[in-house]
Amino acid sequence: MGRRKDDPALQAAKGYPGKRKGMTDRAIKAQAERAEHEATDADPFAVPALFRKAPAYYRRATDLWKSLTETLRTSGRRRPGYRAALTRYCMWSQMYEDAAEELRRDCPKGGSTYKWTPVGGEERVGQHPAVKIMREAEPILRAIEDDFGFNPRSDSALTRVESFNRSQQPDLFARSAPAPEASSAVPAEADTGSDPLDLMNSADTRSPPTMQ
Repeated sequence: MGRRKDDPALQAAKGYPGKRKGMTDRAIKAQAERAEHEATDADPFAVPALFRKAPAYYRRATDLWKSLTETLRTSGRRRPGYRAALTRYCMWSQMYEDAAEELRRDCPKGGSTYKWTPVGGEERVGQHPAVKIMREAEPILRAIEDDFGFNPRSDSALTRVESFNRSQQPDLFARSAPAPEASSAVPAEADTGSDPLDLMNSADTRSPPTMQ
């Protein structure tokens, strides 16, 4: 019986054995996209079936899913169509953390190199494979964090955009005050009897009435 192929996320965590990086990444993406179609009206953000099939392995990803869906709900950004992206984020986060733990375990005194001896060869010193996994996972995580507002900078930017969009909703506008009606009263005519050319100002003294 042939050896059973590892889960794509586990293959990535192992450093893509057999140089299957492209195929493995596509498999992770496909699994995440399937999660998008699992949403139901009763529970649009149920834990993805992928995580439920291997609860022990995906324990950290499941915890992240529950925490982040609640974060999105309270911020008003939770949408069923975001399941795929959020699934990928949880998977890559778990891989990043697993790699960091493996690095800590294998290099307890710090650093990122380790010693190994190939079959029939001499001892060598090389960079720990976990460093490569972390390096590849970080830009993916940062991009998704920016999309969801999972860091202070992107959260602030999204908040500004959301505030602007809300301000454009007609029902949020205050009704404009009605324009003042034109007065129908005829303005009083100025008394020009004693100043027919209107040359006097308030400091001038008007002439006394004409004697009859």
